[in-house]
Amino acid sequence: MNSPVRRPNHLRVLIIGAVVGFAIGGFLGVYRGLEPSSRVVQGEYSTSSAVGYLGLIGAIVVGLLAAAVSILIESISERRNR
Repeated sequence: MNSPVRRPNHLRVLIIGAVVGFAIGGFLGVYRGLEPSSRVVQGEYSTSSAVGYLGLIGAIVVGLLAAAVSILIESISERRNR
């Protein structure tokens, strides 16, 4: 008996990956901001800017990786069900 093929919801995977990536990047930005003020040199980003930039970069990178894995899983499952 051949069961119907379950396809991943790519949009949901992309959104969850972006949210997780933003959280990771935001944490890294906050963690960087916890350094003592004597180590902070002129010209560095503020903590809020670091959270925003690293969060955005994390959202893009992890979101794209999640989408790629989702597409890979779908293509592998379609090959197995042929």
